[in-house]
Amino acid sequence: MTHPSPARIRTGFGPDGIRRWALALLVLAAIPDVLPYAGLKSLIGERFGKSDAEIQLFAVAALLGALLAVPLIRRVRTQSPRRVFAVAALVQAFAIALMVLPVSWEFLLILRCIQGAADLLTLVTLTTVVASHSRGTGRGFGASGSAVLCGLAIGLAGGGVMASLAPLAVFPLCALVSLLLALAATGLPALHVAARRPSNPRRYDRQIILGGAFAASDRMISGMMTVSLPLLLVVTMDASESMIGAILAAPLLACAIGGYFSGMLIDRIGGFLGRTLGVPLQAVGLGLIVLSAGSVGMLIVGTVLLAAGATILLPTSMVIGTGRRTDHIEVDAVGGIQAIGQGGHLFGVLLITLLTVVAGAVTTLGVLSILGLYLAWNALFLYSLHARTASIPRPGPQFAMGSRQLVGPRPLRTVRPRSVSSDPLADTPDGPHSNPNSQMAEHECPNMNTNASKTVNS
Repeated sequence: MTHPSPARIRTGFGPDGIRRWALALLVLAAIPDVLPYAGLKSLIGERFGKSDAEIQLFAVAALLGALLAVPLIRRVRTQSPRRVFAVAALVQAFAIALMVLPVSWEFLLILRCIQGAADLLTLVTLTTVVASHSRGTGRGFGASGSAVLCGLAIGLAGGGVMASLAPLAVFPLCALVSLLLALAATGLPALHVAARRPSNPRRYDRQIILGGAFAASDRMISGMMTVSLPLLLVVTMDASESMIGAILAAPLLACAIGGYFSGMLIDRIGGFLGRTLGVPLQAVGLGLIVLSAGSVGMLIVGTVLLAAGATILLPTSMVIGTGRRTDHIEVDAVGGIQAIGQGGHLFGVLLITLLTVVAGAVTTLGVLSILGLYLAWNALFLYSLHARTASIPRPGPQFAMGSRQLVGPRPLRTVRPRSVSSDPLADTPDGPHSNPNSQMAEHECPNMNTNASKTVNS
């Protein structure tokens, strides 16, 4: 008689149902953060009388809140995913609801920081649940990335429609979505599933830092593309808004569609080889777009390569940072990698802004310099990852209870047969007194009544 698992008893779902429910919540959880972006001019600029540069602080405040939430993630590591997600969603709903009230600009930024911290907690919790209930970390993180990108696309598109029709309803709708997320937390596991901690915690922490470093480089490129690439395309080739939107949407759409299949590929080839393939593709594609100078052919090829590289890279940083075993995934590891990635996004935005201020405008040289930094960054950490992997010793063979365990490489054994004659030529296969069974005896172990010899014979 088979008994249902604890997860099925407490949620009504099996592992597949829990994963699908968490993926659906991921799509919804990504909406409140980006829904106001399309109408920031009216929601923030006209309401508080702020310039375009000051409006960007609304986005920066969410990134800072996510960074400040990292210590909190470590404290809730052993708590119930259902409880953590419900509380974080309620806090987010309360913070967004307060934004509707006539508050000051400074208090609005504080509320945005709180929302950013709560948003990170919800995304980290759901991503950990999906990856822990998947058949491989690549599949889990790839599917999670696809769900988040689908939510971002829905939020950006829906925000644009709402900004033109009913801009005052944006914040109430965000609060309502967050409240629905808190109510939908009942489909998540009620108990924390303790992950198997590695035997070397320091090596595990270095692994998380490596995954975070790769996530930071990818987010740095995305931050630079969001801020500077549209302005550069307008200056260099007089691109229309529809063309700019298509170029920016291509990687997003490709990742949303191919994220799960990219995860299957990474499960097969590993995160190191995935980044070795994806980083050059993304860099070459972005370089062709920047240098296209009105060439439609270069622009199309660059967009295709950029989308292909971004799709391959989607799950790699998480796979490298958490390993390839679903029972080793910890919520603090996922949160640390995402927080470092948020820091990389903030760094990319600030760096391109600084270069723009120094040069007086967005220049091709400035964008290419950040692209060169991206390649150097990944080359350095890929070398570090390769050196770290090569330095891990392989365990030797072990024997227990008279049977050889499958641990470590199988040693080569050479057993010389017993001499059947005192003639020195008798031991050679071609000698005049050679035993016809001597070649077969070279591959056999002497028949001794010991457990080890019986194990080798078997």
